Amino acid sequence: MSSWFGQSHAAKPHAVQSEQEAFWYLNLTQEQNAAHDAFLEHLKETGALLPGHDDRFTLLRFLKARQWDVHRATIMYTKMTAWRKEHGVDKLAESFEFTELDRVAPHYPHFYHKTDRFGRPVYIELSGRTDAAKILEGTTLERLLDYHVWEWEKLTRQILPACTLIAGRPIITRNVILDLNGLSMKNFGTAAQKLLRTVAAIDQDYYCELLGQMFIINTPAIFRLVWAIVNPLLEERTRRKIVILGHDFLPTVTQLIPEENLPKCLGGKSDMPDLRTSMGPWKDVELPPCEGPSSPSAVMTAALASLKLADAAALHAPLVPLPPHAEHHEIRADVALAASAPPVAAAT
Repeated sequence: MSSWFGQSHAAKPHAVQSEQEAFWYLNLTQEQNAAHDAFLEHLKETGALLPGHDDRFTLLRFLKARQWDVHRATIMYTKMTAWRKEHGVDKLAESFEFTELDRVAPHYPHFYHKTDRFGRPVYIELSGRTDAAKILEGTTLERLLDYHVWEWEKLTRQILPACTLIAGRPIITRNVILDLNGLSMKNFGTAAQKLLRTVAAIDQDYYCELLGQMFIINTPAIFRLVWAIVNPLLEERTRRKIVILGHDFLPTVTQLIPEENLPKCLGGKSDMPDLRTSMGPWKDVELPPCEGPSSPSAVMTAALASLKLADAAALHAPLVPLPPHAEHHEIRADVALAASAPPVAAAT
């Protein structure tokens, strides 16, 4: 679900992310490093720093979401910590069970499938087959939102730290593919729009800057109408990371995600058991024990420590170059899409 709610549009064709862009948090300017130090010091002085969400990369995400403005980042961060306490997110992360998944899954096909060229997990949602009204026949909105939050927590507590161990450097974002094949206005009725508004707020406000890049593929003619509803819900930063493509999406998507890592249902070469089972190298990784209670910051810090990478040292970790064809390649959206849909942007 996260994918559908973090989309965006760009006013001109976008290139697939370069490695430098993907690992922005390892390539900071002197001013950005200074902003981090000031942000951390301010949170400590005011008692606003939340244990478990106090590592360098978490703070950098909130700074980036607010254009490196310490005051605005502080407001955003403190709202996040208040929301977590009010909703008992840590307890939810540890004990939540979505027992109605078997009823919901046929109307909500979504899963993680392997990694991109940078080692980031790839989340896929077949939104053209999603039916919000049918989903809410099998569960309640409150339970569905809890499941959505639980999925974010699983990403930050398990998948990203494991991908960090595999890649040998910090992995703090994911890639998303949103497949709109089969989408109609029936999929985007009142129930879907209500769900969208609620989840968009959660994603952008509390799980900011966890998206690397998003590909929206197989866009139908009605996407323009859908976008008119989605666009007002998104921040500008969310409108910079998404590339919108029609049916000829493989040449673009495979610049970032190898064909052997794409599932066959999207034209790739990777087998998959069904449309709900996640697959990825992180499943074979045993995370190192962390000091104190398990939390996103504690797990990531333990992963970095096991790699003998302190946060500061990780800032200067060497980048492994991509094959020449995969770098800085300009993307063109379908001619039909370009003629009918508004410009495309990005997600949280």
